[in-house]
Amino acid sequence: MSNLAAVMPELGRIEVQEVPLREPGPREVRVRAVGVCGSDTAYYRIGRIGD
Repeated sequence: MSNLAAVMPELGRIEVQEVPLREPGPREVRVRAVGVCGSDTAYYRIGRIGD
C-alpha cells in the first residue's frame, strides 16, 4: 500500500512522490491532513527558518 507525499528534493522544488504507507507504531498517529505556514515557505525558499 502507498500514499502520495510532497517531497522537496532541493530548494525551490517540490515533487509529489508515491511513498510506502505503514501502520503507525505504539504512541504514533496517522496524519490525515496538513497545512502550510509562513515558516514552511521560508524553508522552501532559503532552506532554513530564522537565523
